[in-house]
Amino acid sequence: MLGAEDPESFFATAPPLRDADADAVRTKLQEFIARNSIISAGGVDRRPIVCVTSGGTTVPLEQRCIRYIDNFSSGHRGAASTEYILKAGYAVIFLHRRGSCQPYCRFLPDDSFLKFLDVNEESKVQVAESHQTTVKESIWHYCKVEHKIIHCLSKVAH
Repeated sequence: MLGAEDPESFFATAPPLRDADADAVRTKLQEFIARNSIISAGGVDRRPIVCVTSGGTTVPLEQRCIRYIDNFSSGHRGAASTEYILKAGYAVIFLHRRGSCQPYCRFLPDDSFLKFLDVNEESKVQVAESHQTTVKESIWHYCKVEHKIIHCLSKVAH
């Protein structure tokens, strides 16, 4: 498994990112891998790291992307897999297509988030009563893992 024991070899052999934020993405990934690859001061063992891809994929047919092959995927399977992998104690790099389902969001309504929010008499925004249980559970599960063991990257076609 390339990069499992030596993250430097993975980054040395991976093709370069063509994104304007390539350096920032590279730095965040290296920090995430390093953070999950060492034994912490509290004696917590390092976690295995899994990369989950989710959502559709676009593949250019030529160097100057005029024509491409594109498939559709809602990302529900990738989001669900990520939740189970995190629950099993793994660290996850979640690579997703913009607009696809995110971990801990698959039980939220597919409608616009505006449809499950209300404004009360004091002009404060709140979750609509019909969605409170689902939203509360999703937020609770997400907060347990956010910034600790999940790293989300949005994949974009170039």
